[in-house]
Amino acid sequence: MAFSGLETEHTQHNFAPAISSACASAISGLEATHRFLRASTNRPEIEVALRIRAVENALYDLFGQGKLHGTIHTCIGQEFSGAILAKHLRRNDFVTSNHRCHGHFIAATRDWRGLIDELVGNADGICAGIGSSQHLWAKNFLSNGQQGGLLPVAAGIALDRKTKGNADVVVSYLGEGTLGEGIVYETLNLDSLWSLPHVIVCENNFYSQSTPQANSVAGQIAERARGFGVNTVSADTWDLVHFDRILGEAMDRARSQSLPTFVTLGTYRLNPHSKGDDTRNPDEVAWFRDHDPATIAVREYQNYDTLYKEFAAEAADAIALALTKPPLDPQHYFVDQLPRHAADEPVCWQPVEGNPKEDRRTAQQLNGFYTSWLQRDQDAFFIGEDIEDPYGGAFKLSKGMSTAFGARVRTTPISEAAIAGIGIGLAVTGRRAFVEIMFGDFITYAFDQIINNASKMFNMYNQKFSCPVILRTPMGGRRGYGPTHSQSLERFLIGVDNVCTASLNSLGQAETLLAGIQDLRCPVILLENKSDYTARTFTPPAGFTTETDGTLLPTLRVHAEHARASVTLLAYGGMARFVADGLMDIFDKADAIPELLVPVSLSPVNLNPILDSVRRTGRLVVVEEGSRYGSVGAEVIAQLQEVLGPTFVASRVSGKPMPIPSAASLEAVALPSIQDVCSAISALMERAA
Repeated sequence: MAFSGLETEHTQHNFAPAISSACASAISGLEATHRFLRASTNRPEIEVALRIRAVENALYDLFGQGKLHGTIHTCIGQEFSGAILAKHLRRNDFVTSNHRCHGHFIAATRDWRGLIDELVGNADGICAGIGSSQHLWAKNFLSNGQQGGLLPVAAGIALDRKTKGNADVVVSYLGEGTLGEGIVYETLNLDSLWSLPHVIVCENNFYSQSTPQANSVAGQIAERARGFGVNTVSADTWDLVHFDRILGEAMDRARSQSLPTFVTLGTYRLNPHSKGDDTRNPDEVAWFRDHDPATIAVREYQNYDTLYKEFAAEAADAIALALTKPPLDPQHYFVDQLPRHAADEPVCWQPVEGNPKEDRRTAQQLNGFYTSWLQRDQDAFFIGEDIEDPYGGAFKLSKGMSTAFGARVRTTPISEAAIAGIGIGLAVTGRRAFVEIMFGDFITYAFDQIINNASKMFNMYNQKFSCPVILRTPMGGRRGYGPTHSQSLERFLIGVDNVCTASLNSLGQAETLLAGIQDLRCPVILLENKSDYTARTFTPPAGFTTETDGTLLPTLRVHAEHARASVTLLAYGGMARFVADGLMDIFDKADAIPELLVPVSLSPVNLNPILDSVRRTGRLVVVEEGSRYGSVGAEVIAQLQEVLGPTFVASRVSGKPMPIPSAASLEAVALPSIQDVCSAISALMERAA
């Protein structure tokens, strides 16, 4: 094909400067691509690209006929992004992708039939139709729909690969619109700091859905990655020879030197963002369609035209077959990983083991628990801010651990979202990871990773793997840290599906209360109350005893040994110890015999011990540090109401619905007091009289 005279044809359409620049790149690059096409009649990369095009066209048409449920994001025009990568992948390399993932999936796995089944929604789909267009899984492939959300997960997988020393590489795809997400930069920083074998391909198709790049991406794309010391290269899908070379070099650099690379890849999406939502200049789209390498291969090379027709026929046959297959049995999908208990399961109370000879503080107990875990599990990681020796963490829970376990205990940047994603990535590879968020208030930064990755992976990817990451963080007040370091955010965490939210207390030994976590395969958020860190294990006052129900994440009970309880108290975390230490005051001032229940698991909460107590007392007071609206207490009372109806009365004692002040006098008023508990009990006794 001759290109003379075409150099200015795009300017006649008055395209935007960025588009005109891309047109110029296409014109100059296609000469090399023609040589690439002519060099052999059997190039696997071109075959992969044509296979992707045939499948995508078939799916796009099927969607237009209303036979696909949901949405679809085709990569027509961008096929060579995945096709060129395919030749550089090795068996244990890993690929993560985004919402526009079909081409990457086909290139990496060759399972195009499974993709068709997935989008049609039958049981033979790669995720049995659960994930459909955006949420795909294979042995070494993941895609998800949120922008940039898998990038730190990929970095966690890269950390696993680097640790194993097998020269395996993780490749991540994102679009240029994703550069507006902060998680991208958190991950680039970690990639560079830890020298991870991570190749990021930024597919720049000049539009974020319908928004032109000039309105969404400032500055130069490459400079963003270069600022972190990450090697940065540029290519496009019109010069396949150059793209092939620089991608190969990036993969080799990751394998041989364990160094990350950021590839800015110019390309153009020929189809709408999904379907029927294209506001681009039709002349612009037509120009790129005419200069598209896959289009040229089919249009001008008979062997590729013949091959494409074969692929199109195979795709049509696969779709026809897929439409006849049955959907997944709902019973297979609705599988719950959480440690739930059957209704009215018998409660078997047993004494809590006595304090050991060495009466350690809770922080020391936790240090021993995590140290023992890392000794036992040589694949486990413990990561977080400022946790390495000699500092040993803000509350000294990791003291000595980095000295003992080296790189498996590592300090991270202040990047709560990214380090949560790192832990999830390690979990994807089968490792256990403890991720510390220094203060519970800042777990909010990690919500996307918790909600859209950790909580959904098991079900979203058809139960192919679990994600047993453990996010641990100190919660609560009474330490004078003020509004942004003292909140109790349990109510925001207990509503996340398929995540176990647990709250440690100091009424029992930490090693005993948390032992069951090792048996869980779901994600766990572990709350460790700051006021408990310095406390030694609770010793009940004279006449009271502490018992446990002996379940996986137990509920503890502190009750009078020789008297019938007249009111049930429910508290957890640091609030539980506060109430337990005040039991004699409550006994004296409220003229009631209290029975205190302290669950470790807040979501799901084991209702049976609470039912056992409330059926006997008929009265319940829930005491929490957090404010009451939408709280753990509200959920417990609602569940009890469903079972017991009007046979009990309940009250809640909670923190004030405003930020926790730092001044001691104000903090004391903002958080529940023993007098507040006594008043609630007295009022409840009067109501029930």
